[in-house]
Amino acid sequence: MRFLIKIYLLLFLLLSFGLNAQNYKERQKKLEAQKLSIKKEIQQINALINDSRNKSKNIADELEDIHLKISVRDRLIKINNSQVNNLNNIIFNQNERIADLEVDLKKLKDEYSKIVYTSYKKRSSEMKMMFLFASDNINQAFKRFQYFKQYSKYRKEQANKIVLIQKEISKNIDSLDKRKIEKQNIVKENLLEREALNEEKDQQDRLFDNLLKVQKNYSAEIQEKEKQARLIDNEIEKLIRLAISESNNDNNSSTFSLTPEGRIISNNFQSNKGRLPWPVREGVIIRRFGTQPHPVVRTTTINSNGITIATSANSVAYSVFEGEVLSVYGFSGGNPGVLIRHGKYISNYQNLSSIFVKKGDKVEANDEIGIVFTNESTGKTILKFNIFNELKPENPATWLAR
Repeated sequence: MRFLIKIYLLLFLLLSFGLNAQNYKERQKKLEAQKLSIKKEIQQINALINDSRNKSKNIADELEDIHLKISVRDRLIKINNSQVNNLNNIIFNQNERIADLEVDLKKLKDEYSKIVYTSYKKRSSEMKMMFLFASDNINQAFKRFQYFKQYSKYRKEQANKIVLIQKEISKNIDSLDKRKIEKQNIVKENLLEREALNEEKDQQDRLFDNLLKVQKNYSAEIQEKEKQARLIDNEIEKLIRLAISESNNDNNSSTFSLTPEGRIISNNFQSNKGRLPWPVREGVIIRRFGTQPHPVVRTTTINSNGITIATSANSVAYSVFEGEVLSVYGFSGGNPGVLIRHGKYISNYQNLSSIFVKKGDKVEANDEIGIVFTNESTGKTILKFNIFNELKPENPATWLAR
């Protein structure tokens, strides 16, 4: 009974080790994918910054750019730290695995040496024949003959097991060496990233000091821009309220009256959460959803009911899902935009220089909506993108594909 318990315990431990090792390897793959994504984002940011730097001499714009670089590089450093911690777990597990295999190998070698010694004592074929002929009957002779065959087979199996375990130990040692080198490379990479981060933070401090010297009322300017943005948000909300009231023939309603087709589109839109295509082919989010500190003046709070995406000049804005153009709008203080209805959901594409659709048009996912506006004075091409669940703004980043 005790022997069976030991066997089950050994099997459980081996299974647990295999699952843990697999989990750590899967986590390492995910972290590597995240790191590659962040590195690509940094490359895009650098390209966008270099493009706008040739046109803009505005210190505030430079500060926003450097803040974005700092935030993304900080994420990269955290991913690197997570990879190092995960590699430490992998290395520990592999060391444990190698130690277990070496114990198994020693036991097998000890057993094999006993088998060889026993075989040596019984090496004489005459002795084997005498052992067979000394049998009391034919049945006993057959069993003794079978014993010799099984003993020989068992000896070969033990030898094969020794070779297999030696190969597995060698394989684990090679893998362990690679993991150690991988860890060293990530540690070196992180040191360089930290140096770059510190330089960017120093640059940020210098730019902020210069900004305070030349633009003492910068906080007031931020508040004025936020006020203008809220006015545009209010106008967009009015357009959505109007569409809701028209669908119900009721000015007090806050929900759409959906047709069967509208319910299907709503359900399909909802089921694609986290998988919607981006409204531009490439870009980086420079302002996220919700209440947050201003990227330059950290004591000032700003709010965004969508996301702001920086992209390259002459970029096309695309519909993220099938639907109907609810409105093509233009308000004082802002560039034109397009609202597209997807059942009870609405996507908003704001800050366009030219528009390819009109109210009532049916669109499909990835249809061209217009060209994103490029600010000639700053050199920046920025799309403001929103998703509304009727009147409620939702975080677009949770809807778009990673």
